[in-house]
Amino acid sequence: MINIKYSLKIIAVVFIAFLVIFKLYKFSENSKSFFTQKNKIVKQIDTIKHSELMLNYTVSASSLYLYKNNDTIIRSINILNKDIDKLLNNKELKRAYSSIYERILKYKKMIDIKEEYVYEFQSYNSAIKNSTMYLSILLKQISSKKVPNITYRKKLVEAISTIFLSKNSIEKELIGTIDINYFKKIKLKDRDLKKINRMFIAHLQIFQNYYPKYNALLLKIMDSKTKKILDEADTQMYKLGTKKLGAIEYAFYFLVSFIILFTVFVVVLILKSERENLELNKLTDKLQETIREDNLTTLPNRFKFDEDIQSENLYGFYLINIDKFKYINDYYGTKVGDKVLQKVSFALKNILKENINLHLYRLGADDFGVLVSNKQTLNIESLIFEYFQKNEINVGEFQFKISVSIGYTEDVPFLEGASMALKRVKSSSRIKFLKYTKEIDTKQHILQNILKTKTLYNALETGKLVPYFQGIVDVKTRKIVKYEVLSRVIREDGRVESIFPYLQIAKDNKLYSNITKTILHKSIELFSKNDMAFNINFSVEDIMDDSIMSILNETAQNNPQIMKHITFEILESESINDYNVIKNFIEDVKRFGSKVAIDDFGSGYSNFEHLINLDIDYIKIDGSLIKNIHLDKNAYNIVSLINKFAHDSNIQTVAEFVENEDIFVVLKEIGIDYAQGYHFSIPDKELL
Repeated sequence: MINIKYSLKIIAVVFIAFLVIFKLYKFSENSKSFFTQKNKIVKQIDTIKHSELMLNYTVSASSLYLYKNNDTIIRSINILNKDIDKLLNNKELKRAYSSIYERILKYKKMIDIKEEYVYEFQSYNSAIKNSTMYLSILLKQISSKKVPNITYRKKLVEAISTIFLSKNSIEKELIGTIDINYFKKIKLKDRDLKKINRMFIAHLQIFQNYYPKYNALLLKIMDSKTKKILDEADTQMYKLGTKKLGAIEYAFYFLVSFIILFTVFVVVLILKSERENLELNKLTDKLQETIREDNLTTLPNRFKFDEDIQSENLYGFYLINIDKFKYINDYYGTKVGDKVLQKVSFALKNILKENINLHLYRLGADDFGVLVSNKQTLNIESLIFEYFQKNEINVGEFQFKISVSIGYTEDVPFLEGASMALKRVKSSSRIKFLKYTKEIDTKQHILQNILKTKTLYNALETGKLVPYFQGIVDVKTRKIVKYEVLSRVIREDGRVESIFPYLQIAKDNKLYSNITKTILHKSIELFSKNDMAFNINFSVEDIMDDSIMSILNETAQNNPQIMKHITFEILESESINDYNVIKNFIEDVKRFGSKVAIDDFGSGYSNFEHLINLDIDYIKIDGSLIKNIHLDKNAYNIVSLINKFAHDSNIQTVAEFVENEDIFVVLKEIGIDYAQGYHFSIPDKELL
């Protein structure tokens, strides 16, 4: 559970971070305000959840312990109402999230009802507690007296035991088993016993009259309907925020296991009879140990990591992320995704189990961490890479070829340094592992990313993301027969830039889909006015995006002729590791009459199996093989082999980066079908 001091530290860090970013980099006011308010609202909802949980706990504790101070219940109610009012007074919530605001109003009404239940419960609880304390005194008084009527003594003890058992087990039916008429009719000679019997009957009637209401109120107070309202508001907040903002998403992975375990803890308190303090402390210790374990993988979790990282005997830290895990969740579902996470965690445990100096954690989603407590224990990344290169992850009928990216640091704070190194790995298509150094933590790099983000937003909002066109010529005729559509960003100063430097930023800011849809719409509109064929680049992200596929389906219905002029260029890279996804896409677009090309073939991940398993029409040979083909014999042999294999498979070939006549002559000699490059055409906003 997050205490107040820790919460204040988090708030202070977030506030300082936003202040520094504002002062140094002049972040866009609209985006920053929206992002800040969104996270503030989410945090306020979480605070309300915590406050209600504490109210439930104090009510449960008050019902269980005879001498529990009820003032804590009033304080808990006041804190909860204050948190709710604070959220409802947030003008941004009412303005930008009206549906969530309505949910919180509904929640407020339910809490008002719950508050009435609590106050009513206190009145019954007080009466029952007083009677319970009297029963304890009564037992002592009976023990000190000689009661000649053995049956009376036995029934009295049985009745008191039944009352205690009913109260501690929340079994209201037990009260009804007490024969109160027996005690009303009993004739006692001893004056003290008569007095005790009268008092016992009075308190027994209190239990019989009040306990059913006490029991019903306690169940109503513990009802989870209010929590469900907040959970729905949380979910809707995330969906609306993602849809409206489409901007920087800082994902904080908060484990919900504590809430579940705390609920279990409260239920245990209700079901158990009063225990000695020592037994309660043991239960609490067990609870603290449990919440430090990840439910899915059984690995130590983020809570445990935060404790262990305080140790002085640490040397380094590895941060491991599963590449493109989101695609597995999106395509196969979270159940399969969870199984994959379990298999990966099991594999990592086996890889590291022989070394006592390595401590493995699941830090959230698809992130794992390894703390190193001995400087001689290094280079574990090679063991991890080797394992996943040689082994597949099998989940039922599915087989996954998993790859991971790793960031490593020896500088404190470990998590921040390793995260920065991992982020750099993710932004590169060449490296899989990077050790953190101060050189990669530069303000200039961050500033450039912020400026590029602003430029990309501006281009999308003002129509300055435009298609450029580069001609593709028939090698035999030297005439342009189609065009490749290239994305260009027009900056505010009029400079034209390739989209390539902005792609990672677009993915980080959830704008990648917007780029593809913008260029696709503009290209279809332009080429619908002529009879020219054109190529457009599609990534695996585009293929798996339902909104983009909807555009293609709609175009096929409204303008089927234009679909016959499109060739989709799919990047030939490590992304092509799920042939079912690619095959389904190819089958879909070919029904429209479109064609498919594998782009950048030979760029480092070439696999002739692509030519066999995928029903493609063209392969575009990567420029790294073409630009020196007239000088490099090895390049000549590789291109010749690719061309022959393609033609044998009834696939046509396109050579990229044809920059001069010497290259073109060699390509013609080999028998390449089409050529593309500055020798024939430079990218331009107009068709030649």
